[in-house]
Amino acid sequence: MSLALYLCILALISGCSPVNVISSNFDPDISPESYETFNFYDLDVDTPNPEQIDTIRLSMLKNAIENELNARGLEMSDDPDLWVNIGVLLEDKVQTRETNIREAPLYIGQRNYHWESKEVVVDKYREGTVMLDLIDADSKEMVGQAVASGIVSEDNEKLLQRIEQGVEKVFDELWSRQQ
Repeated sequence: MSLALYLCILALISGCSPVNVISSNFDPDISPESYETFNFYDLDVDTPNPEQIDTIRLSMLKNAIENELNARGLEMSDDPDLWVNIGVLLEDKVQTRETNIREAPLYIGQRNYHWESKEVVVDKYREGTVMLDLIDADSKEMVGQAVASGIVSEDNEKLLQRIEQGVEKVFDELWSRQQ
């Protein structure tokens, strides 16, 4: 799958593990309710293979953010009060476990036998981190920021569900941090 696709979905999604909001803050001097309109900065992806960008999954993320902001009373506009910038980082991870003495092979009589624990690969997965920046259109200053991470599911239905849950959780925390 594409780097940008996973990037956008990765943190706000997870197939079987919850989304973890790592940090969130909103300028305490500004009320989120003072914003009426929003829009997204254009996505700028630095990849040698732009054809790998998964526009479907990227759209899932942007649609979830748009729906959440609409639910909070903001409307999409070409001349917004608030700009939304999305950054995504995708990492391939390996889950391992250490062997124990019960897993040692049976001793057959060799004199120099010894046992060592080893790391055994249990699973390989992708973990994504999404960074959202909220920028005031007039002052050009960041008024809010959140970082969330999660496991990226290969199942689009699970992915969409995680994205929606993650986006809601991120904005709940952003709006509550302001108060």
